[in-house]
Amino acid sequence: MLHGSGRRLRLTAVAAALLLSLTACATADDGAAAPESSAVAPSTAPASPSPTPEPPSSAEPEATPLAMEASTPVSVQIPALERDAQLIQTGLRADRTLEVPPDAEGSPASWYDGSPTPGELGTSVLLGHVNSLTSDFGVFYDLQSLVPGDEVRVQREDGSTAVFEIYRVESFAKDEFPTREVYYPASDAELRLITCDNLGGTTDGFPNNFIVFAKLVEAA
Repeated sequence: MLHGSGRRLRLTAVAAALLLSLTACATADDGAAAPESSAVAPSTAPASPSPTPEPPSSAEPEATPLAMEASTPVSVQIPALERDAQLIQTGLRADRTLEVPPDAEGSPASWYDGSPTPGELGTSVLLGHVNSLTSDFGVFYDLQSLVPGDEVRVQREDGSTAVFEIYRVESFAKDEFPTREVYYPASDAELRLITCDNLGGTTDGFPNNFIVFAKLVEAA
């Protein structure tokens, strides 16, 4: 079920955090607070005379951001990795951490349904395991090899495709997870891919999160 603009409001009210299965990869809780709202007191000053009208501005109007109508995502393709994976929907657990996709061999990635659908204005979030219970190769295996300029394509239920271009890739320690950059609303249609990361391969676990940042460049 789609929730429209309500998803964007939920993102500012939830300290969203990943908690992947310990048998695959796991993260620490992230306790970012919701943005504080500010109230503006009404003015008690007397009204002033109407100002002289300004001449029409010659500045070009701002371009409308590229965006698509809401439609549930059904699959994700990452051409540089020759990856084509189904998408399921996941939400929030009772403890308000993110539910994640299954960690068995061949499991799909998931779209966090508290975020906009891929292609809508705002920040859409896809989650995937880097490994599985039985293999080193999860749905988001080798995400770290992606570079700015690579594409991510999301097929949607209405038959359309949201095409995103990667502009940033980065690994973060889990206690330094960039909640606002990942989950809070954006002025454009953006996408985040999130998995676990063993930065440098110096430990047996997954102390980091690897995040791909991408922006909508085509609605096909």
